[in-house]
Amino acid sequence: MAIRILALTLLISLTASVTAGAHRLDEYLQATRVDIDVNRVNLEIDLTPGVSIAKQVTGWIDTNGDGQLSQPEGLAYAKDVLMSLALTIDRRPATLTLRDVQVPEVDDIAGGVGTIRLRASAELPEGSNGRHEITFVNTHRRDVSVYLSNALVPSDSRIQILTQQRDHEQHSLTIDYDLETTGALRRICWVTGAVGLLAMAMVIRGGLGRFRPRRARPV
Repeated sequence: MAIRILALTLLISLTASVTAGAHRLDEYLQATRVDIDVNRVNLEIDLTPGVSIAKQVTGWIDTNGDGQLSQPEGLAYAKDVLMSLALTIDRRPATLTLRDVQVPEVDDIAGGVGTIRLRASAELPEGSNGRHEITFVNTHRRDVSVYLSNALVPSDSRIQILTQQRDHEQHSLTIDYDLETTGALRRICWVTGAVGLLAMAMVIRGGLGRFRPRRARPV
């Protein structure tokens, strides 16, 4: 099972890398990976501008025009990107929180190899067994952008990805998944109970071993 998970994760990563490396020079490639946990959904968003639009994208970030991309400018741009994202959990809007942003050097962006990396997350409601649905929509700079979106293989075996549905442009991704918590809790209780019974049996056995009936002495 672990080998299958590793193989699927590598396949998704390699597919995204190959596609990212082959995107057109006039496109703004936005690749999103969705990682679902029991209590949280994490988004990893990589934005890579092609060479012919690199200067335009740099201008969106470099608001003071000094030719440098500072951390505050990167943070402001990341928040602007988040305003263009929408996440729903079981068809209810969820609030995304920015966790991290990494902005490359201007020269890297100009050469078509600079990737802006955003990390964001949203809290999931208290876990309940059964089927759930997460929908992610990215509308940031649709006039010059192409999109990729994939669900990562969950690290928690209680979560099983059932289906992934995308629109034609892949700026929208809907993930159906199944969560099993009751079964895991039942197994934990069973193991705990079994250990308790075994310990009790050992105590009783030890007590019986120490008890020796006294033999009657002959008169």
